[in-house]
Amino acid sequence: AFGIHNHQPVGNFDYVFEDAHRSAYLPFLKLLKQHENIKISLHQSGILWDWQKTNHADYFQLIAQLIDRGQIEILTGGFYEPILSSISGRDVIGQINKLSKYIKDHFEVESKGLWLTERIWEPHMPKLLSEAGVKFLPIDDTHFIYAGFEHSQLTGPFLTENEGHTVTLLPIQKKLRYLIPFGTVEEVINELKNQAERNPDGCAVYADDGEKFGVWPNTYQHCYKDKWLVNFFEELQKNSDWLEVVPLSVAANQKIIGRAYIPSASYAEMLHWSLPTQAFLEYESFEHTLKDYNLDEKFGRFVRGGHWRGFLSKYEESNMMHKMMQLVSKKLIRFENEFPEKYNDADRARDRLFAGQCNCPYWHGVFGGIYLPHIRQAIWQALLEANSELDQLLQTQSLSLDETDFDIDGNGEIIVSNEKQMSIFKPAMGGSMILLASNEFKYNFTDTFTRRKEGYHLKLDKAILPNQAGETNSIHDQVLAKESGLSDVLIEDWYAKKCFIDHFFSSDVDINRFRSGQFGEEGDFILEQYNSNIDKKNGTLTLTRDGFLRRDNNMIQVSVKKKFDFRNSDIIKVSYELCTNSKEPVKVKFGIENNFNFQAGHAIDRYVKVNNNKHENGFLDSEIKYTDCMNYSVIDEYRNLAVSFGGDNLSEIWQLPIFSVSLSEGGFEKVYQGTTLVNVFELELTNRPLKLEFLLFSGEISKIPKHLKKSTFVNKC
Repeated sequence: AFGIHNHQPVGNFDYVFEDAHRSAYLPFLKLLKQHENIKISLHQSGILWDWQKTNHADYFQLIAQLIDRGQIEILTGGFYEPILSSISGRDVIGQINKLSKYIKDHFEVESKGLWLTERIWEPHMPKLLSEAGVKFLPIDDTHFIYAGFEHSQLTGPFLTENEGHTVTLLPIQKKLRYLIPFGTVEEVINELKNQAERNPDGCAVYADDGEKFGVWPNTYQHCYKDKWLVNFFEELQKNSDWLEVVPLSVAANQKIIGRAYIPSASYAEMLHWSLPTQAFLEYESFEHTLKDYNLDEKFGRFVRGGHWRGFLSKYEESNMMHKMMQLVSKKLIRFENEFPEKYNDADRARDRLFAGQCNCPYWHGVFGGIYLPHIRQAIWQALLEANSELDQLLQTQSLSLDETDFDIDGNGEIIVSNEKQMSIFKPAMGGSMILLASNEFKYNFTDTFTRRKEGYHLKLDKAILPNQAGETNSIHDQVLAKESGLSDVLIEDWYAKKCFIDHFFSSDVDINRFRSGQFGEEGDFILEQYNSNIDKKNGTLTLTRDGFLRRDNNMIQVSVKKKFDFRNSDIIKVSYELCTNSKEPVKVKFGIENNFNFQAGHAIDRYVKVNNNKHENGFLDSEIKYTDCMNYSVIDEYRNLAVSFGGDNLSEIWQLPIFSVSLSEGGFEKVYQGTTLVNVFELELTNRPLKLEFLLFSGEISKIPKHLKKSTFVNKC
């Protein structure tokens, strides 16, 4: 039984869709059409179906022809390819019903088989899938092996259930996933022949990504120009006397082998990737140890990694998106419960919520995933669209300040929202602002990325450039780098790169030491708790901390109070008060760090202005120290958006890019993740509060307030 899964994420570039369509999706089906005896199952996410309908309507005609010939059956799934275990049961059924209806409307067929996103299974799923009309699904043999089954038993369909609701499971063979198309055709046929000799009436299940046939590195040359795929199809036909290639539904309708209750799992690589860095390395080391002692075949089943949900604790950026998605989903449920007669009024919000559940930026393995800013931003845009739509339907008040444990860490966050802005503050983490988003333009200005050590970074020194790569290997085996010198970019942040981060630098810290991430920090104001006071009547939030500076083996008590006034819908008034109880004045190097992301680091239409001056090297990915500054603006002409921050006190401004180094299917790559801007003040603190006042604006470029456009002499170092 043969199945193919095609998908592109929400927000991916149009040229990526086009390249995948021309390199893999279309040529695969054209070749399939030439081999009538080969019949397969095809799954495509609704995202891809929609794009192809708009850009390649002839593809739909080809699909219809293959359906009429009995060569293809279409599988359903979540329309926007969500991880089903990460969303509510109501949303699971809604997503599946949406894609099933789409398939029915366009191809006049009912889909009874489901593609489970990333094959991430949890034992509660049979009930939900059954309620959505699903009868069967392919899932990795890994799940069965973890449950104690032997490979020799996995020769047909199994039945599982939850609360009496049943679905049929088809074990996908990992060995075939790795052989097709990376082994020789002869190796694949011999493997199938060996299985047929052991069990003539058995079934071997293959189901995997369609991108392996033309999109993954070197596979277009391998599959089409070097004719691996046509040779494979021809060999399948030559051996038709003992080998029949069928859709997955045929395998699902074979005699059930038995019951199977499989654990929460995915394919083995996913479980490895989800582990925290240290555990990732130890797992990898232990796997190598088992292989070195020839113990992996016998005992490998007892070694498994983490759990997909581990990504939500591994990456705070993933957790933020996920908890925003949950907030919107709960808001939709509230609307549906309060206004059942207006269910259809929420269709737009429901669709945008579903789009915001697309799995790709919520995790990371050998693909870019969460490291790709444009994919993250597309999720944020969809969720902000859904949230704003629901606020209008629910007629939410114009300004709200509410405390709740937004990110589920046991500490309260303050969510502030009006018709133009949404912001979230985290008192437990230095009173920082962890979200600034535009409700008006549906953009998250603070979608930055905190740089962290990854387990695979140890392989960076072994990476080679693509033109040095040899024969086609599995994507899991290659160690490539898209450019040289990436080791020099590796930096590990010890705090989240968000906004209103309060630094008390040691006197020797300059922009160079700050860049390294290894700099002297005298204060305890970045990671520690601030007390919060919400004044809903006056629309303000006050955050205070009585902390200490560590200097010359002494502890100097310092107090910081920062107050945020939200009464102006697109401007936040910010005031700082700093003082000490020291008898002597205390000189400090105080910094306020903010981080913003407009995605394109070196585009001419995205840049930084300081004191309303655009400098020749003012790209978002530039590193510059400015002196005698009152304000800065981060400009995005492409979206006609800006963030501006300034006040009446002169400061230095340090501008630095945030670059991450991560793995993608093309190898190690450097990715621009935002721009850091630090206002650095030389201050003298006494027991009388020293006050600093600022305005933070976010919105259309033309609406930047005049007092944030003041121009004074600026020195650039």
